[in-house]
Amino acid sequence: MDLAKIALVHFELDDMDVEVPVGTHFVDLVEATGADVTFGCKNGTCGTCKILISQGFENLSPPNQEEIDFLKSIEAEPLQRLGCQVKIFGSASISQ
Repeated sequence: MDLAKIALVHFELDDMDVEVPVGTHFVDLVEATGADVTFGCKNGTCGTCKILISQGFENLSPPNQEEIDFLKSIEAEPLQRLGCQVKIFGSASISQ
């Protein structure tokens, strides 16, 4: 396994560390591990999957303008993202 292409994701609520291939969709990771994150629409329009990135925000895919606008409309905190819109490119710690 090429460690340069692996990211470590820590789920704080579950106290769980998971190694994933770089580029993994966050929703696929949650579904595979059973982590405590709820998804609704899975297309970035309901806000159910809002997560707080406590470390490694820069290691996730950047939000597109639609996600930025939606997060602003629901008065999300600066380090919050919609989990359904996130791809993992490096290690991160997720709280909710």
